[in-house]
Amino acid sequence: MGKPYKYKSVSTDFAVFLNTFLIISTVIVFAVLVFISYQNVNNEFISNSMSDSGSVCADAVRDYLMVSQQYEDEEVRNSLLNTLLSSNVINDKGSIYITDGEGGVLFSNSHSLIATDDINGEIRLAISGVNNSNGKIYQSYTEITGTTSRLVSADAIGDTGLYAIVVSEIQSSAYVSEYMNIIFYPVLVSLVAAIALFIGFVGLTIRPLRDISRTMSSVAAGDLTARVDEKYTMIGDRSGMLTLSSDLTEMARNVNSMIESLENQENDRSMFISSVAHDIRTPLTSINGFVTAMLDGTIPPELYEKYLTRIKSEVDRIRSLVVSMTEASSLSNVSPDLMDTFDLKEACDEMIADLEPQLRSKNITIEQKIDETGGTLVYGEIQLLCRVLFNIVTNAIKFTPDGGKIIVSSYQDSKANARVISVEDSGPGVEPEKRNRVFESFYKVDSSRKQEGFGLGLYICKQILTGHEQTIRLDESPELGGAMFVFTFPLPPKKD
Repeated sequence: MGKPYKYKSVSTDFAVFLNTFLIISTVIVFAVLVFISYQNVNNEFISNSMSDSGSVCADAVRDYLMVSQQYEDEEVRNSLLNTLLSSNVINDKGSIYITDGEGGVLFSNSHSLIATDDINGEIRLAISGVNNSNGKIYQSYTEITGTTSRLVSADAIGDTGLYAIVVSEIQSSAYVSEYMNIIFYPVLVSLVAAIALFIGFVGLTIRPLRDISRTMSSVAAGDLTARVDEKYTMIGDRSGMLTLSSDLTEMARNVNSMIESLENQENDRSMFISSVAHDIRTPLTSINGFVTAMLDGTIPPELYEKYLTRIKSEVDRIRSLVVSMTEASSLSNVSPDLMDTFDLKEACDEMIADLEPQLRSKNITIEQKIDETGGTLVYGEIQLLCRVLFNIVTNAIKFTPDGGKIIVSSYQDSKANARVISVEDSGPGVEPEKRNRVFESFYKVDSSRKQEGFGLGLYICKQILTGHEQTIRLDESPELGGAMFVFTFPLPPKKD
């Protein structure tokens, strides 16, 4: 055999830690994604701006070439070029410099033809970039401050040996503001809302689980009065509290139901022990008294037989109690070798014949409604199933008033592969809240009144039926108004 699997449990504190870790990890991932998104959008913005500058440079080059081809007079060409460079279309694009191969500025839309040292450096670098790239447009990007960037585009002006340089500075504050309003803030609000909902739903899960855990710990420590808080067993509006799912509500109800069942069984057990102690002590006291009197001569020898008969009766009573207690713990285990087919109708006829004295003593009428459709054969351990039938009918006789009526009905349920049997009486019936409890061991419907037996009859019936994989329940009789026990016997197995 392999090693037994070791189950590992996770405490609620660890669950809280894990959830916190997941939230922090989510925030970190969000920050990284926002940073990457910002960089990507920023690069795209810079790229678009540089493309505009390149277009301006190309336009300036094309316009200059067009002008220079139409006019031979250099002064006219220069005048037209200055007019072009000072136009609003060009000025809006940035600073345009027409330079020679050494970087000397010949024309510019700036107020001064003299560029600053850093611009001169950019111009010389741009001319070098154009020359080194076989005439392709040169573009560069430099961040001056956190909110200002310089874009440089350059191109050679045909074969003139001159170069057109476009230098523009862009402010990123407007871009940053637009990015924050369109992307960052909505995503941040969504993240905060998601985290809040996550924490709320986790809390809704952990709180009832913690309460259930505390309740179970109290029960394990012996406190059977502990219960899960009622707000976790109610649904929505009835409790005034939102619950995560009906599964947790159902779990809380089941826990409370289980604890209540344990408490009831414990109370019944205590009552049973007290009752058994009384039932055993009384005959033992009688036996001890009779034996003592016989030994000391108080009872003469000619009366021995009378008192020995009474002693035997008391011993039989004790023996009956012990047998009932022993059988109750073993009847759910039915041996397949002892199971056989028998006729339910014949079994009912024999049972009614055996109970004729009890029926006559209370003037009770018993009626059979056996539907013989499909036959009346059933399958199981004959003695045990007949005992179930006998116990249920005997119980009905006990609670049916004088002159009352009992109905024994049966029909075949082919889908369930069973024969359904019901026993109805005209007695007082059982309250709905007590109907499930009548099948518990040692339970008596009215513990305030002295009832014969030990409260094991119906429990034994349920154990026998459980061993045959059958069911039993208690309802109200629609015809007689009293109790109605409905149970099933298995049908004979089908032959191949």
